[in-house]
Amino acid sequence: MAGVHRRRGRLSKEGRRLLGGVALLAVFAPVTAYTLNAAIAHVQSCGTEVELHVAAAPEMAAVIEDFVAAGGGAPSRGSDVCADITVEAVTGNAVAETDADVWIPETALWRNLPGPTPDDPGPAEQWDVLQDSTASAAVGLALPAGESTDQVLPDEADVALQDPRRHAASLMWIIFFGVDDHTAEGGDGTPVMSAPEVLATGNTDLQAPTGAAQVAQFEYPMLARTDLSEDEREAAQNLLRSYKGDKYGELLAEHALGPAIPQPAPTSTEVIAAALASWDAREDA
Repeated sequence: MAGVHRRRGRLSKEGRRLLGGVALLAVFAPVTAYTLNAAIAHVQSCGTEVELHVAAAPEMAAVIEDFVAAGGGAPSRGSDVCADITVEAVTGNAVAETDADVWIPETALWRNLPGPTPDDPGPAEQWDVLQDSTASAAVGLALPAGESTDQVLPDEADVALQDPRRHAASLMWIIFFGVDDHTAEGGDGTPVMSAPEVLATGNTDLQAPTGAAQVAQFEYPMLARTDLSEDEREAAQNLLRSYKGDKYGELLAEHALGPAIPQPAPTSTEVIAAALASWDAREDA
């Protein structure tokens, strides 16, 4: 019986679509799955576009800039809000000098800072908490490189502090240990710093706080301005949701930051005010 020869038929529409998808993956093989998925989500899901201005502590600003460049902040499933995200590095509690929509300071202490007058409630009424921690960093004594921390007694150490209204690590130290003869602004004591702060100095003669030299952690809360529109708030939530990928954790580690940490009840405005008052009393003495 003679063989039957069939002409090879054209690919169906679905077959061509699948083949095109395989070719696309081959072209973009060097691109991480995270970035590709974020790009696809952005193309497919944008129904509303907004601008989102993020102010963050310098070390977090560097993380978020790289993260957004890699596709972070794209709309999550079920969301159609896309954002043009700009990032600004803001030190201390200087967010009032910006027009930021989202604020990621080192610590919630800045949000609970008392206002300059009794009638001023401070930043707390201007900022809602979206998440109480998005990263972490060690805070404590920046000892000389190579020095053991085994015998360190922080409450007995002579330390060099900075203005606690501008320096979160110093404010934390005062809340924990108060102000006494062991504390001085500047001077020859051991500096109180965070791990990213030590890294940023480029001073290899110092080591980041670790072991008994670590007394606290920054928690990097994500805060949203209370008067954000619904779409702006959704864009901020999309940024927060996208932190769940591996890329975010990798970037944190590159900048001497750790993962988010569980948070106890936030320090009250009254406790912060008392710490600042003790500092001012020492300065006036």
